[in-house]
Amino acid sequence: MFFLLPSRFRLLALLWLLSGPQTVWAQSGCMLSLSGRLTDHESRQPLPGATVRLLDTEDVVASDASGNYHLHVCPGVYRLQVSFLGYEPETLEVRVNGAVIRDFKLHPSAVALRGALVQGTRVAEQLPQATGTITGRELQQTRGQSLGEALQKVSGVTAIQTGPSIFKPLIHGLHSNRVTILNNGVRQEGQQWGQEHGPEIDPFIASQLTVVKGAASVRYGSDAIGGVVLVQPKPLRDSAGTGAELHLLGMSNNGMGAISGMVEGNAHRLPALSWRVQGTAKRAGTARAPEYVIPNSAFAEYDFSGAVGWRKATYGAEVFVSQFNTKLGILPDSHLGNQGDFDTAVGRGRPLVPQDFSYDIERPYQQVRHDLLKLSGFVRTGTAGRLTTTLAHQTDVRDEYDRYRPRNDNRARLDRPELSYTNRTTTADLVWEHKPLGNLTGSVGLSGTYQSNRYDGRPFIPFYTNKVGGIFLIERWRHKQWQLEAGLRLDRRDLETQRAIGNSGNFYVATDQFQYTTPAASLGGIFEADPHLTLSATGSLTRRAPAANERFSNGVHNGRFDIGYDVDRPSGVPPLGPETAWHTGLTATWHNNPRFNGEVSVYQTYIQNYIYQVPVLPPPLNIRGVVATFLFQQTDALYRGADLSGTYALTPQWQLAGKAAVVRARDQRLDDYLIFTPADRAELSLRHDWRPQTGSRFSQRYVQVGAYGVARQTRVPTEVLDYALPPAGYVLLGAEIGTTVQLGDLPLDVSLAGSNLLNQTYRDYLNRFRYFTAEMGRNVTLRLRVPLDFNKKPPEAQF
Repeated sequence: MFFLLPSRFRLLALLWLLSGPQTVWAQSGCMLSLSGRLTDHESRQPLPGATVRLLDTEDVVASDASGNYHLHVCPGVYRLQVSFLGYEPETLEVRVNGAVIRDFKLHPSAVALRGALVQGTRVAEQLPQATGTITGRELQQTRGQSLGEALQKVSGVTAIQTGPSIFKPLIHGLHSNRVTILNNGVRQEGQQWGQEHGPEIDPFIASQLTVVKGAASVRYGSDAIGGVVLVQPKPLRDSAGTGAELHLLGMSNNGMGAISGMVEGNAHRLPALSWRVQGTAKRAGTARAPEYVIPNSAFAEYDFSGAVGWRKATYGAEVFVSQFNTKLGILPDSHLGNQGDFDTAVGRGRPLVPQDFSYDIERPYQQVRHDLLKLSGFVRTGTAGRLTTTLAHQTDVRDEYDRYRPRNDNRARLDRPELSYTNRTTTADLVWEHKPLGNLTGSVGLSGTYQSNRYDGRPFIPFYTNKVGGIFLIERWRHKQWQLEAGLRLDRRDLETQRAIGNSGNFYVATDQFQYTTPAASLGGIFEADPHLTLSATGSLTRRAPAANERFSNGVHNGRFDIGYDVDRPSGVPPLGPETAWHTGLTATWHNNPRFNGEVSVYQTYIQNYIYQVPVLPPPLNIRGVVATFLFQQTDALYRGADLSGTYALTPQWQLAGKAAVVRARDQRLDDYLIFTPADRAELSLRHDWRPQTGSRFSQRYVQVGAYGVARQTRVPTEVLDYALPPAGYVLLGAEIGTTVQLGDLPLDVSLAGSNLLNQTYRDYLNRFRYFTAEMGRNVTLRLRVPLDFNKKPPEAQF
């Protein structure tokens, strides 16, 4: 993951390892003062003899007799963690643009006082694009949810749903082929084009989830028109010893139980060698709406991953492997035998056939397996910079079983899937970061992709081979309060498709070849108006080539019928062309204030030749029955919106937090609204944290209550009809309580959270099964996190 860090941070680390601390400070001009004083919160007495260390530079000082510490650092953002035996730990994020003084007043605990330790971790360099991050306690509150569901904690991010268990991230109204997901530094590749194809990633693998909102195509490729999701595991252990972490959780609504464990270590005799293994198992029964059980909504998931790394001062390498396995039930009402049953199911608004709670997964369902193998490494190129490379291979196998068995008796007896996709993708990335040239830092990179997609069963999406090659350049200039970034990228894509035309008695294979050149350019800036206010702006131009499914998909899959743009295209109508997107965004961030902190972001994205889907009414009858049918279209689209988030400390123990997002999407050719645009939404929460109590076995106690509201989507097109009107708006109430329980040397993090506490019946406009069923009702989740340390500790001194 080192090569994914911003270039400025990488180069500072590079110069440190090459030249030593004194050389780094001299060459980089990193002489900004970061200092402060460590005192007891109650007595205000100094804490002398504390160890103060910046982990990324290994620069170490000791607090003096008055408890003062002093460091020289570069401009940037740092997260300081202060721990002192006998005191409750505290964390503080510090933005350094000039001399900064940060004092720590630690609360005593029941343990006898010893030495103090201040640890600092450099925060990733700021991006001009608006970003949102889920980490620490906030990430812990999402454990057990799917990736798409967890990402909704970020303002401006929603999800396309398929029932209660499939969530696909949607950033500023854009999704699927326009949102890039990086799993541990590797672009996730598979059948991500399907709206009911959730990301094949285990969120337990991540220690941080980051969303880059808005176009980021120069860094991550032409498919990142809407944004990027970074799933980032924590770095491999760099200190000798072995540690572990165990997560246990249960949910009341669907009876889900989950366990996830991780063990990691670093060899004492081989300090360059580190390793980690991780695994997750989930099993859930049918979900319950307030008035009934949602049929066939059970699922099961089993995942594992492992990593081995070797890291020295001038080179390093890492091997990472993971496998994701899941079986997901699909609502039977989405796939009916005739038009009358379909109309009845939509009009009734609840499942036609009642079902009792069950862990069984019947037809229709998905069976998915995703394998990933990654090899990465870096080497210092003398004093010129640093070279990193990543090679990865992914295999994505997705089997889809219809509600009705195949008409072919032999295939029916074998219980084979009606449609089985196999996507194999090999990617390679090479990035070189050059040393600082005055105030200029940057990187140049090459990337390549070879992808082959095949299917077995009835025709739906064509065989295709996708070859992509790209080159990019990003440069960043920084001076005092200003930071400017510019980037250029050029990709060449060759797409070859093979599809069967005709019927089983008379058909031929049509081979089509498409070549696209897709440029991208971006320009952004950040201005530190004062120590508490940051202003940023970004503009970009991106071109995206259409995917094979947007051109030629034609058939039933998982309870829907998709028809590609170029299937039966009328004579004289030009074929599907690439999208061209112009994106601008402005963000203001108010930070590091004692009471109020927040962020507001506004954006506009104009997409020429925007590719989207519209419902076909009435849905046509086919050999598999009647299902909701969607046709790919192309128009010019304009997306505008705003994200707002903030926190306000009413008192040191009470905090009020809120966020809101609005999106407006227009069809420029029809002068009308676009279908399936997220409705306006807002969230408000109130949290109370108890003060630590001397002698108590309970610490970090908190309680939180909140409300989440979504308005009815009234901005729908007049010329494009839907199978049902947008549902009414709704407000959901939730609450959570948690604490850390000290059992001997073992700290247990325990929390109990409830969602939809009033058991309200509601539907979400972005759930494609809203035509047939309501959303999940009241749900209570119990979470337990157990950190384990297998290292032998020295006996405690007696006082």
